Amino acid sequence: MMQWTKGAAVIAVTTLSLVFPKSAEAQKLFKGDNFTITFQSAWDTLGSPGIIAKHIGLEGVATVNAAPGTTLPDIDSLLAFYSDSLGGHITKDSSGTKTIGGYNVHWQKFDYDSLPKLRKLIMDKTKFPVDLKNGSFRVYYLQSNNLVFTLAVLPLFPFADSPYGDVEIAIATLKLGVQAGIISLSQGPGRDLWIRNSKLGGTWLRTNRVFAVDCFDTRGVLIGAATHAAEGSWNLPASHREMFVVLRTADGSTEHFTVRP
Repeated sequence: MMQWTKGAAVIAVTTLSLVFPKSAEAQKLFKGDNFTITFQSAWDTLGSPGIIAKHIGLEGVATVNAAPGTTLPDIDSLLAFYSDSLGGHITKDSSGTKTIGGYNVHWQKFDYDSLPKLRKLIMDKTKFPVDLKNGSFRVYYLQSNNLVFTLAVLPLFPFADSPYGDVEIAIATLKLGVQAGIISLSQGPGRDLWIRNSKLGGTWLRTNRVFAVDCFDTRGVLIGAATHAAEGSWNLPASHREMFVVLRTADGSTEHFTVRP
């Protein structure tokens, strides 16, 4: 199998930067069950859930996840998880914290001797032979809104532009649970609403005595009414498309917004 030399990889990265010039304006939204985050448009999915890459991986690969939790993950547990999921021998290096976009973000650097599982995935998806020997990667993690968010980012080539700056800019756009998938069209619910697993919930629903939630498609045709669920949340009608939602309160007022699936 052909192996990348340092010179060949430099040429590839340089050529790619000419084909895909950097743009501060172009952005792309990525969504999970519990989060939304916006990256530069050079980042795209690799065809596997939660994995994105910059310029098909030549300038970095990242995994993104948000799961229910009220405490930060244990570093040793993170080490064990990435050792199992990426393969190879991984050890802890430096660490720190940053305030990004209002979040208290922790980061941990890990060193590795090889990452055979990730190497195979990248080669299967991109057809680019990569080495992944004796390198490092960072994991950014935080806890907010009863969710734990983790983002692991790995530069494939040490002489390419570091992806860490892109990642930290993206974290500033992160929305966890609250408003993830909600686009407000009026002054009202604000950040007290969330969409998760086809449920609409939040403090605003309980404190404003909502008695009806009607859902329409983008043409204005009624999809159906939401039904009561546990702890003041509502089950939204099934739809794979964007919905227009109208909340009706006991005092006769209404609030409306759109929901992306």
